[in-house]
Amino acid sequence: MKARLTVGLVLGLLLGSPLAAPAPVAAQGPEGRWPLQPRSSVGRYVAPFLEGWYDNGDGTFTYSLGYLNLNEHVVELPHGEANFIEPSQFDGMQPTTFHVGKHRGVFAVTVPASMADTDIWWTLTNPNGEVTRVPARHIWTAYQLDYRARPHGAFPPEISFDDGNDATGQGITGLVSQRTLSASVGERVLVEMDVEDVSINDPNDSRVNQGTQLHVTWAKYQGPGRGEVDFERHEDTIELDVSEGQGGGGANQPERPSPGDEVVPIMDEGTTRVWATFSMPGEYVLLGQVDNFRRPDSSSGNQCCWTNGYVRVNVTE
Repeated sequence: MKARLTVGLVLGLLLGSPLAAPAPVAAQGPEGRWPLQPRSSVGRYVAPFLEGWYDNGDGTFTYSLGYLNLNEHVVELPHGEANFIEPSQFDGMQPTTFHVGKHRGVFAVTVPASMADTDIWWTLTNPNGEVTRVPARHIWTAYQLDYRARPHGAFPPEISFDDGNDATGQGITGLVSQRTLSASVGERVLVEMDVEDVSINDPNDSRVNQGTQLHVTWAKYQGPGRGEVDFERHEDTIELDVSEGQGGGGANQPERPSPGDEVVPIMDEGTTRVWATFSMPGEYVLLGQVDNFRRPDSSSGNQCCWTNGYVRVNVTE
């Protein structure tokens, strides 16, 4: 209570008192800000986060990693000196495009049993020169995650690609399509992913026994710094109500990578399709995050339940 009163008194003296004279320019800080003035919405931090770790039961460990972008715009940090993971054998899967806000579990790193006690460091150098880094380690039990179903049976959705590979992906680790798509600048390319909700439904629970509405959120994940990707709903996609959910009943809202990215809803299972258009040539990776956050026991906050799908696209002039 004393701290609040003190802050309130200082604010009153600085901002509200008719007797307070304007502070001289010399009183401003190194950023040209007045005391207690909020920082600018630009030139702020992008920071990596360890979201948690999984014990795989075979001596290996998987780390869930995400980030926080405090700017009000997308920040691009290419792989290299500005964005790298050590040891270098784990480098390369992290994003280069950092969307506004907090984004949990956008990729995972799995370490072999022989390196179980090795710290995995993700380092970012911001455009303003500030360095942020985080270690991935499994010594903090508070960060331990599990693969068990949530209280009402929610599991991360299962995904696959029609790429000649029978592999399926689930959870933070997800799946990378073995097929690289090709496109030209300004040309729409069709991106497809098969999704299925594999949660356990209780027929006596009205919140989940009518099926679950899945959401697939597409965003640029890696690519040229000035390259923009526009997503457009495919005409075969059935439009469902993304605001109230359907068949689930959960009130959780998926975290959107950015306001302009396409969110494709689908019931229970099927093929999700979206058009992607690229503004400049280069090698891109698109991230499709599939969630069942409409279930009552699923949300990003408890690291359940979504699955990451990655699609490579080679764009030429």
